[in-house]
Amino acid sequence: MAAFGQSTPPFSAVTVDVAKVYAGYQRAERSKEQFQRAVERAQAEMRTMLDEGVALAKELQDIEERMDNPALSETAREKLRKQGEEKADEVRKKEIEVNAFRQQTDRELMERREEFVSKHIEEIRQVAEKIAKKKKVQMAFNVSSGAILYAASAMDITDDVIDCLNSDDD
Repeated sequence: MAAFGQSTPPFSAVTVDVAKVYAGYQRAERSKEQFQRAVERAQAEMRTMLDEGVALAKELQDIEERMDNPALSETAREKLRKQGEEKADEVRKKEIEVNAFRQQTDRELMERREEFVSKHIEEIRQVAEKIAKKKKVQMAFNVSSGAILYAASAMDITDDVIDCLNSDDD
């Protein structure tokens, strides 16, 4: 606040479309591609585990079908029953393993995504701040947030931010 009798400098601001910057930021795009590959690896591992579970369930079904044979002796039937119990236990363990893997992987992927998005948003914020200071303005507004109802296009530094981010990109 200016002291009595002193004038405040005129207000000036710029706008940045952070969503457009993020979409045009090459480092963010590479992070998204790496993330997608991690998702695909996790999905492949999940498919393998599910296939193993299906194979175990098929083995259990085969044991149960063999137990229905009326020509089986009691000894053979008892042996199959024990095999069936063991196989059913394997199926339950596989279900638990698959569910634990899915939960852990979902959590890890979500954390990883949040981490790289936050990092890139901070990089965007820093570059926008640097450009705004260079233009000697007091504020930079994110127009993609929906809070800005109108801004003259001359105030938009979105392309400057994209260019600066990508020129610093290794």
